Amino acid sequence: MIRIETYIPRNLTHLVKNCWYLEVPAQLPQPYQEDILPDGHHEIIFHLYPHVAQRKFSDTEWIEEPAAFIAGQTLTSYTLQLMPGARLYGIRFYPHTLSAFLKMPVPDPPTGITPLSDILPAGNFMACITAHPHTTFRRFEKLLTGMISSLQHSSGAYDYVHAAVREIMLHKGNVSVDQLLHRTGVSAKYLDALFKKQVGLTPKAVSNIIRFNHFVAWQKAHPDENYTAGSYETGYYDQSHLIRTFRQYTQQSPKAYFNSDTWINNVFVNI
Repeated sequence: MIRIETYIPRNLTHLVKNCWYLEVPAQLPQPYQEDILPDGHHEIIFHLYPHVAQRKFSDTEWIEEPAAFIAGQTLTSYTLQLMPGARLYGIRFYPHTLSAFLKMPVPDPPTGITPLSDILPAGNFMACITAHPHTTFRRFEKLLTGMISSLQHSSGAYDYVHAAVREIMLHKGNVSVDQLLHRTGVSAKYLDALFKKQVGLTPKAVSNIIRFNHFVAWQKAHPDENYTAGSYETGYYDQSHLIRTFRQYTQQSPKAYFNSDTWINNVFVNI
């Protein structure tokens, strides 16, 4: 139903996870809705047409997404509504790398939405966008590569967070804070402060979200396996631990989630 294309910018793999294009079929009789999971990553997202997307959390009103915005961290899922014919591009960063491009702490609004023009010249990015995904991807790559040349050499602070995030991703979230402190050689208080600036979440929160997404991906790949098997395979103590975590992030049970349409999440929990 939803068309999604992805592209990995080969010369930027240490900073950019991928670029993506998403299109909603124009012939749909009604807007497409999906609950989007928290995933620990930042993105810059661009809508080709105005007034085609809005989001809401369980206790909020609908919020219209701007034409170009930074998608920040969220700790619970939100419902995304896309109008038929909606087309959008995105640049997906690692949990800590967007801050290097911004040269400032990552924005942290409650909605997870920061208009791009509040932080960076949006026109440079919008000029990259064409009707052809791979042409747009290559233009994004060229623009971001040019931006790298103006970046300062990585600081010790960045290197500490980079090492910790790499450890978290390598172990799919199954890593303790003590292991991260041993890996980086800094104090828990200092690492927490660095993560809040560069990631927007604590190391423990990032680990928990990455592990949760690992479970979702594993369960989607093994639909005939029960949740007990999935919980043990992905590092949860037992099924009750998994279900508590699932409700924390989605406000619903695993059964309800896996019985719903999840075209977008199916792609992004795996990349």
